[in-house]
Amino acid sequence: MRYSKKRSLLAGTIILIMFLCTIQITVAGANDISTDISSSYKLIPEDGIVEVSKEITFHNDNSNTSYWRGYYSNYNYYLPKGAMDIQAYDSKDSMDYYMAPEGYYVFYFNNKVWYEESYTFYVSYKLEINKNTAVFSLNEYGDNIEVTLEVPSDFDTYLSRDDYKVEEKMYSSIYKFEKGQKWDTACVVNSVRASPRLTLKDTAHLSEKDVDVEVIYWEGEEEWAQDTMQTTIESLKLLENKWGFAYPANYNITITQANITETGGYGGYNEGKNGIWLLYTSNHGILIHELAHYWTRACNFDQLWMDEGYADLYTYMILAEIEPEEAESRRDRFLNKYENLKNECDYPLSDWSTPESLDDSTEERVDFGYKKAFSLTYTLYKTTGIDTLQDMNQQFISYENGIDNSEYIQIASSASSQDISFIESYIYA
Repeated sequence: MRYSKKRSLLAGTIILIMFLCTIQITVAGANDISTDISSSYKLIPEDGIVEVSKEITFHNDNSNTSYWRGYYSNYNYYLPKGAMDIQAYDSKDSMDYYMAPEGYYVFYFNNKVWYEESYTFYVSYKLEINKNTAVFSLNEYGDNIEVTLEVPSDFDTYLSRDDYKVEEKMYSSIYKFEKGQKWDTACVVNSVRASPRLTLKDTAHLSEKDVDVEVIYWEGEEEWAQDTMQTTIESLKLLENKWGFAYPANYNITITQANITETGGYGGYNEGKNGIWLLYTSNHGILIHELAHYWTRACNFDQLWMDEGYADLYTYMILAEIEPEEAESRRDRFLNKYENLKNECDYPLSDWSTPESLDDSTEERVDFGYKKAFSLTYTLYKTTGIDTLQDMNQQFISYENGIDNSEYIQIASSASSQDISFIESYIYA
């Protein structure tokens, strides 16, 4: 029987005492051991931490250890990246542990766990958060798991899964995942407290005009604001260069740090004169994507795939200048996701639309549209080069009416000497 690598890691180590007192290390089967885990996560914003505690009960039902032929001496478990102040102990004493090169932790039992015996121990650690924003994961591995998450009642909290119950207390909300629920993947927690917003101001000195930039952020998020401002000013200059025409809007730029309700479930949202609403967890790629929409809107596109595909293409180009490794990683993720989703939800880009709010029922279809649109524009870029794209851009911005699919194909064909017939298969097939 074969077992997955992760399941083997979690199984711990069994020591078998063989003839002539030799010692052999092996791994138990999936049905030979089990764990009951009770995990508690508590958000403590004033201390800037999430306090995590776990009670783990290890059961040895491996018959290979019967008749005193062996025992378990340790347990392997993954903790999230950034876990700090780690402590491990049982009811009587502290436990030794270390982090293995493969990334998991090895916890050494204070007792030998023989056949049909159990051992209960405790692990606690802290995760760092900001005062008014918290993003972390509920990481759980085991057989019978229950999880509670306590969040102050003045925080707006979003979880990446919905199979929980909520109990409202006077000063907090308790999210409960009952025993028996599957934990195949981590549950991401996004939690934010509405607080007075502050404003950071600067100016981007662009080719034809100075553009004032305001970053509106929650108190305690100064580092986020400074990083957003720096990335915005640098990206605006690069966007002008890559698109081949100057910043086209006749207004300044406001970027507001927002929660997931304000962005409708998206990472960001560009409302033109009303500015950009940027999810506080968003990375540079999403910020640049929203900035690129100032240019896509000047191109008279009337098809969603053009607007979003070009925004993602130019995001790739800008990231290639400022964060080359992230640009390659993002490109590969997008192209791989497109290939992976093709068999499940392929549809012509001419049929693509997006809802105002993103939820579990629409997320995959929307995601496929983004990835397919990027695949088209990226393939066009690699086939024809940036000079051809810039020639096309000049035709886009001078077009009197909205550019539909047939007009786009006509413009692309007239600007390029390469075979770009693949465009039609993306749009219509």
